[in-house]
Amino acid sequence: PGDDPRHINWQAYARTGDYTLKLFREEVRPVVEIVFDVSGSMFAVPEKATRALELFTFCQAAAEKSGAASQLYLVKGDHAKLIETHSLVSGHWREITEQIPETDASAEPKLGALPFRARSMRVLISDLLFPAPPETTIRALQHGNGLAVVLCPYSRTEADPGWDGNYDFVDTETSTRHDRRVDPSLLRRYLETYRRHFDRWKAAAIRARIPLARISADMTFEDAVKREAIPANAIQLA
Repeated sequence: PGDDPRHINWQAYARTGDYTLKLFREEVRPVVEIVFDVSGSMFAVPEKATRALELFTFCQAAAEKSGAASQLYLVKGDHAKLIETHSLVSGHWREITEQIPETDASAEPKLGALPFRARSMRVLISDLLFPAPPETTIRALQHGNGLAVVLCPYSRTEADPGWDGNYDFVDTETSTRHDRRVDPSLLRRYLETYRRHFDRWKAAAIRARIPLARISADMTFEDAVKREAIPANAIQLA
């Protein structure tokens, strides 16, 4: 009772005298949308640039192996480019990145403008080195009932730089130079600010119930993933 009579299998009823229904099940291919932050800070040092690219290619390969359709986005501030898989494999993505306009060093990737598909899985690969509240980025990742994951590559040169003395700092986004003397007091303030920044991100991720893992660039890819990504459930072993 209550089932649509149009779905009754009348031929089976004629043979057996029992009512049976035809069930229709829509086959839906899962979609994984991978967002690669290509702001200058992601490529500040070679080991960090390598780790960021490893995460990008790993996520695309994992999506393909699982049978999911993948969408790949390069994002820098307000600007975003949808690229094809062959652009990632061939390395053409670098040329596309160079065509994206430079942005302010403090600009966060504007994910709200991306045409995410409803209920897709979204993976953000970013060092998260922008001052905007993490909730803004997380809400954009989860829009439309999306399943969000954040993978954050980092290097020892930013997490524990060990500065002491006079330095010529270069803005990774604009290439402007700044002379600065770093004394122990300034270094302590930097380290404390850096720690608080990622404490806020981790707290926001816990509230939003999304996995967030920081991936070190100063060890092998396998060791870095085992250290935090797998325990955080950001990456699962099949």
